[in-house]
Amino acid sequence: MPEISVIIPVYNVEKYLSECLDSVINQTFSDIEIICVNDGATDNSRKILVEYQQKDERIKIVDKQNGGLSSARNAGMKVAKGNFIFFVDSDDWLDLTILENLHQNITKLNTDISMCAVHQFDETTKKIDDTNKYFNLNCFDKSFDNRVFSYKDTKEFLMNVPVMAWNKLYRKSFLDECQAYFPDGLIFEDGPFFFSIFFKTQRVSIVRKFLYYYRINRKGSILKNAGKKFFDIIRVVNLMYENVKSTEIFEDIKNEFFNQKANDIFYRYELIDLSLKNSFAKEFKKESCLLDETVFDFSLLNQLYPITYKKVCVLKSSTSVFSFYCRKFEKRFMYKVMQVLYTEKDIYYFKFWQLIFRFKKRANICDIWYENDRIYFVLLSIIKFNFKFSYSKLEQD
Repeated sequence: MPEISVIIPVYNVEKYLSECLDSVINQTFSDIEIICVNDGATDNSRKILVEYQQKDERIKIVDKQNGGLSSARNAGMKVAKGNFIFFVDSDDWLDLTILENLHQNITKLNTDISMCAVHQFDETTKKIDDTNKYFNLNCFDKSFDNRVFSYKDTKEFLMNVPVMAWNKLYRKSFLDECQAYFPDGLIFEDGPFFFSIFFKTQRVSIVRKFLYYYRINRKGSILKNAGKKFFDIIRVVNLMYENVKSTEIFEDIKNEFFNQKANDIFYRYELIDLSLKNSFAKEFKKESCLLDETVFDFSLLNQLYPITYKKVCVLKSSTSVFSFYCRKFEKRFMYKVMQVLYTEKDIYYFKFWQLIFRFKKRANICDIWYENDRIYFVLLSIIKFNFKFSYSKLEQD
């Protein structure tokens, strides 16, 4: 029986798969099985898997119809035989010592979950960023090093604890006891999975080393293709809410939960096509747990997080959605005006969508400036007295 089962969901990642597999088969901790779940790939991914399987007998290929990342991970867990489970996304790669470090930590401290810090690699710029506190574990202060803790110890920063599945080693008996699984058919699945197990253990530990390489901004990633699947964020937040609501610390952290998860939802709303926004808003209004007035005090939330509260108001009504985009139009217009003032010497020239604005600059005749949320147009010398017109911001909802 292998000590660690490494589960790798694979779907159309032929460009990155070899780098991922090389980083797994060359681990300094070798007592592993490598379960590659072919989730109905239509490119050369399966061919690459077969080639690697012929080189390394630890590799096992599980073929299934395409069902998404959650179903692929669940399929891998069903056949895993190791004492511990580790997930890798097939477009990422590993430090060669990650399994050794996490295994040493989880066995030494006898914990159920051990997590490490993550390098964020930008596929576009080819640069690594270690400044994101969500990935570098800086939400945990030094007192968390080399010790066991539970979710109660993270109450002050619970919403900043990283939920991703792939920077953690899990004790399989613990996952079996929790009947842990990823929500099938949904994207953004890591949050519900993590919350469903994090609140059921008193034994968690961290390894502060950067041992996982997470690739962002790759072409073809589901997070780069915003569509109706992004509506899943509403259901995902509901699932996380059900888990956190059952804990004794819920009253202490519910406002922060509202703030962060409302921003998560609104961020996805911003990414989807304009044609889908009204449908997204309607589903949010109908389904979102964040609108439960018996749980959340909206007058308090408006005081604590006024910007977040306004975003929620945007999603609550179509008129607010319209007003929001009017404000976005206005802000972009203001920016374009100011951009022109400082880049053009002889003319004012700027483009908004398909409309082009152009007129001669005459410093002794006309001036334009932006101040205190207003654009000011001033005519000078054309008439005997100065005329000033201000364009004020729309009222906030």
